[in-house]
Amino acid sequence: MRAISPVNYSTVSKKAADVPYEIFKDLFHLLISKCNRGKRRTKVVKQALLLVDSTTITVGKNSLPCTPFHGERSGIKLHVSFTSETGMPLEVKETGGLHHDGPVGESLANKAFILVQDRAYGKHARFDQFKDQKQFFVIRLRDNVELHQPRSLK
Repeated sequence: MRAISPVNYSTVSKKAADVPYEIFKDLFHLLISKCNRGKRRTKVVKQALLLVDSTTITVGKNSLPCTPFHGERSGIKLHVSFTSETGMPLEVKETGGLHHDGPVGESLANKAFILVQDRAYGKHARFDQFKDQKQFFVIRLRDNVELHQPRSLK
């Protein structure tokens, strides 16, 4: 019997970009329909989700000389917080293309929502800060993160 070779999740992600979104939408609705009626009526998540991500828009160096990006390109980043309830952006912030996502992501946090961010926004100190502020969050960790349980050195 031949073993299946491992597949990197980024490969699947890239391939998923070629799949029409209607297929994912139909699959999602099918999964929801399989939930029993009682489970669908009880809202497990008490707060709405606030989805935060950024996208970089690049142009030629001459178009935006004040925002250098890489090589002969200039660019800006749009950081968007998007509410799942309304389907509309709650807040949009613009930065230079080389600006790090972390500080902007922290400013887009809102305690009225459960914050959902990508790993570019994750910092251990920020996780502790969110916990102290009672800000619920879901942030994907980087691959190189090592977690250790604190222990006494008696």
